[in-house]
Amino acid sequence: MSAAPVGSRRAALWLMGVFVTLAVTAFIWGFAVVDEVRARAKRVDVALRSTAWACLVYADQEQSWPASEEALADATVVWQETRLPSSGGWPSTRDEAMRGGVAVDSPQVALQLVGWNGGVDGDPPTLHSRGNPSGIGTLAEVNGWLAARGKSLPKPEPTTGVQSSR
Repeated sequence: MSAAPVGSRRAALWLMGVFVTLAVTAFIWGFAVVDEVRARAKRVDVALRSTAWACLVYADQEQSWPASEEALADATVVWQETRLPSSGGWPSTRDEAMRGGVAVDSPQVALQLVGWNGGVDGDPPTLHSRGNPSGIGTLAEVNGWLAARGKSLPKPEPTTGVQSSR
C-alpha cells in the first residue's frame, strides 16, 4: 500500500481542526444562551410574583380587582405593602410570595415583563409572561393565588346594558 500524499493529510487535519473548533464554539454558545434564558426566566418570575402580590393587595384594599393594567400601575402603594390577610390560598407576606427573590417595587418595570388580562364580571385577572420564559409552574401558582382570592371577594352586580326607566 502506498502512503497518502502529504497534502491530503494536511487538508484532512485542517478540516478536522475546523470541525472541532466549530463544535467547541457551538457548545460554548449553547451554554451562554441557556444561561441568558435562565436569567431572564428568573426576572420574569419575580415580576410575575410582584404583580400577583400587587393584585392581591389591591383586592384586599378595594374589595375588587383592578379595572385595568393602568389602574394597577397607578396604585403604587400596593406594590410596597408587605403583609396581607390570607386564608391559606395565597401568601400572607410579600417575602413569602417572592420565594427568596427581591420584589419589583416599580409597576412599570414589572408590567413590561408581565401581561395582565382583566377578568370579566368580578373574575380575577390572569397574568401571563408576554412570551418570555418563566420558571416551571410559576404562572399556574400566581394565577392560582388570584383565583383563590377571587372566591372570597364579593361578586359585583351584573350589568345588563339596559338602562332603567326609573
